[in-house]
Amino acid sequence: MKYHTLLHVISGYLFQHYNALATSSQIEKDHARLELSFSPEIMEEIPFDSLEQSIKKILAHPHNVYTKTISRTEAEQKEGFIKTVINLLPASLNQIRIVQINDIDEQACGGTHVNNTNEIKDFSIMKIQQKGPTKKRIKIKLLD
Repeated sequence: MKYHTLLHVISGYLFQHYNALATSSQIEKDHARLELSFSPEIMEEIPFDSLEQSIKKILAHPHNVYTKTISRTEAEQKEGFIKTVINLLPASLNQIRIVQINDIDEQACGGTHVNNTNEIKDFSIMKIQQKGPTKKRIKIKLLD
């Protein structure tokens, strides 16, 4: 739950600041990874070396994590990233579960999350890899 919520915080931050789209993620027992796609012109501007500190500043304050269910029609009318995610869901889904972390992130998600970001505690970015001309993979580890 902690990893899943942390991935939302990271992807939400990178979307808000750099219009990055999460293309995949994976959660393992002792780490998680997130792959993101960036526009080529923005890729050079992103200060990846200070990403961990930027996310830690967000997590220094508690943020509630909410879930709600909305109709597919309502979800498809929402602006921004959520629309991209909705298009990937099977057309047979009429009700969409939305996860929202205050003003940090809002998207369709069926996973488990903590109730508040203060439950995440500390983390470290272990590695940031180039995965193509416009893709990066970020590997994170929770610190207990």
